[in-house]
Amino acid sequence: MIKYFLEELPSLIPDYEERQEQIDMAKAVKQAVDSGENLIVEAGTGVGKTLAYLIPLAEYSLENKKRIIISTYSKALQSQIFGHDMPLIEKMFPGIKYEAMFGSENYICIRKHKLLKDKTTLFKNVLDTDQIIDFISAGGGLKENSPFELPKEVWDGIKREKATCFEEDCKHFNKCHYWSVRRRMFKADIVIINHHLFFADAMVNRKLLPQASVVVFDEAHKLEDTMRMMCSKKFNSFDFMRLLKDIEGFFKSRKKDAKEARSRVKAETTEAKARLQEFLSSLYDTTALKTSSTVLAAPGMFTGTLELRHMLKDTIFYIKTRATETDSKDEKKFAMLLLERLEESAGTLDEWLTGGDGEYFYWIEEEKSRNIVFYITPYDLKKDFEQHIRCNYDTAILTSATLSIADDFSYVKKQFGLDDASSSALNSPFDYRKNSLIYVEKQMAAPQSGDYAGQLIQRCREIIKAVGGGIFMLFTSSDMMKKTYSALFAEFPGIPMMVQGEASPSKIIEKFKSEPSVLFATNTFWQGIDIKGDALKCVVITRLPFEVPDHPLQKAVYAHVVKEGGNDFAEVALPRAVFMLKQGFGRLIRSKDDYGVVMILDSRVAYKSYGRLFISALPETEITHEMKDVEEFFRTKGAVK
Repeated sequence: MIKYFLEELPSLIPDYEERQEQIDMAKAVKQAVDSGENLIVEAGTGVGKTLAYLIPLAEYSLENKKRIIISTYSKALQSQIFGHDMPLIEKMFPGIKYEAMFGSENYICIRKHKLLKDKTTLFKNVLDTDQIIDFISAGGGLKENSPFELPKEVWDGIKREKATCFEEDCKHFNKCHYWSVRRRMFKADIVIINHHLFFADAMVNRKLLPQASVVVFDEAHKLEDTMRMMCSKKFNSFDFMRLLKDIEGFFKSRKKDAKEARSRVKAETTEAKARLQEFLSSLYDTTALKTSSTVLAAPGMFTGTLELRHMLKDTIFYIKTRATETDSKDEKKFAMLLLERLEESAGTLDEWLTGGDGEYFYWIEEEKSRNIVFYITPYDLKKDFEQHIRCNYDTAILTSATLSIADDFSYVKKQFGLDDASSSALNSPFDYRKNSLIYVEKQMAAPQSGDYAGQLIQRCREIIKAVGGGIFMLFTSSDMMKKTYSALFAEFPGIPMMVQGEASPSKIIEKFKSEPSVLFATNTFWQGIDIKGDALKCVVITRLPFEVPDHPLQKAVYAHVVKEGGNDFAEVALPRAVFMLKQGFGRLIRSKDDYGVVMILDSRVAYKSYGRLFISALPETEITHEMKDVEEFFRTKGAVK
């Protein structure tokens, strides 16, 4: 296996550099799959973790005729692996087959777009409808491959949807982008998906993905949040109302149905809509939805149930009858789908209202236009990890740049029940001592102080004067971000100032790279942003990224730890904040030639006992508390005069 790194990669990648850390990771991956063990690998920036796991896994797959599933958090990384990394693997392992699969609603439906092209006004402002369709089709039928910005209502009119898909009975089935990918996926040695699709499939008993021997979770630092959301049971009020409308239309379209059946279905669905709407309206009086978009349900908040299934019992009977008596495969399939959706949705809401299962917490979220979603979410992920991953794969590999605290993987192992997994922390091969400096604030007031905001603005002013452009100002509060931006954006007319929200993240990054700028940003820009060279030379961490546990997900998890006798700060808040700080730090040095300063403007790092934990988690480099050292660093690098 080592020959691929020493002999073949140098001939395939210009300026390829041998990295011992990459080889060490590849060895760890090979050991894990050969022995059927689970593995957790933290790989610092520049290790080249993607090829470090792809090469040994490609070799393992071909030698053992075993399929591999690669799961990423972001679609961007998923596309990069498919379009950039796998072609390299294919050159080293001729004959290897691979495919990338996205969620079905990311694909265009040929049947729907052919109907809509002539019958809808959705494209009325587009000069050439065929050109849009051609671009999407040429990109594998994926929305994200379109060079055009498609409005939601346009895409909703042409996307593939399970409820309206004729599957093999569609005359476009053989050319369908979605089904073509699914057919190729079952012949592939390596399948590349994303975390959301992986767990969406797991929650419906693995009806989509093919069997595999190994699963790799890249960007595994996002696995906990994704699992908690995707393993939740959900009742969506808008979706249920649409479902009742679909049921009404299903019976209305068939004149041969007995008038009694159509009448009874209409009566029951009308009553169900009214009762549900009455209940939803009452939530604004009985919960905190008037002032918050999310509410954590307290024990005993509701009594009784809506009993939607009982209310719709005749409708369920008539749907079952139609599915049994019809000679049409399409009609039978649609009837069974309606039945499945109805029983699952109604059952979930009744379960939510009943509550009482101590392994779950119950919460509500109000989305746009008063769409209310009810969630039943697990406290503990170990059971789901065991059921969906351990029981189905010989080896699970978790990898990211942030999975440990000073080489301690306790937090991740505890979350997923991976105490028996091997673990390895591989440092970045970049020379941080030579190319970076960490500034830790000592003079400013603590963030809880009333003086903090004014002092923060002044310190940011000094940083811009000292550094110029090429600065990320990272905030944990959008209000503080906007306040600081408003105070400073007009003071430096020669330096472009940008604030998150003024354009899409991709547009902001494009502009940021074009000339030395200052970006004021929050969560989106703490992670997953890759800017090499002089465009970014200073990352300012305005405040330690401790979560504010105001979301039900956070409140419930923190409260559960305390209820179980634990310390929510030490066991949850602190590890998560350290991981987030490491992500923010990781924006700075993205290549061996990059250089810069990370400035932490939260004095708690200097004075609190837990401050040492944050520092120990960062790459080893010089630490200063003096602004003059920052100025001298940039003068030495020739970045400022």
